[in-house]
Amino acid sequence: MPSVGSSTDLTAFEGARAGQAEMGIRSLGYEAIRSAGLTTYWFNRDTGACAAITTADGRYSNVTMLPAEDC
Repeated sequence: MPSVGSSTDLTAFEGARAGQAEMGIRSLGYEAIRSAGLTTYWFNRDTGACAAITTADGRYSNVTMLPAEDC
């Protein structure tokens, strides 16, 4: 398990390098559901957690937890 984030909250990944953090997000049980521009929506089927993660300059510039139906 990564030392940041949880299966229900990914906001700790804000500011992280996108390439390295993606493995951590996947290991927490999330999968990329869809993308819109620079934002990727991640969903954890086990917990119902949904996150919108925006990437800028190779880093996660914004991580927002959303209701499950937004994924």
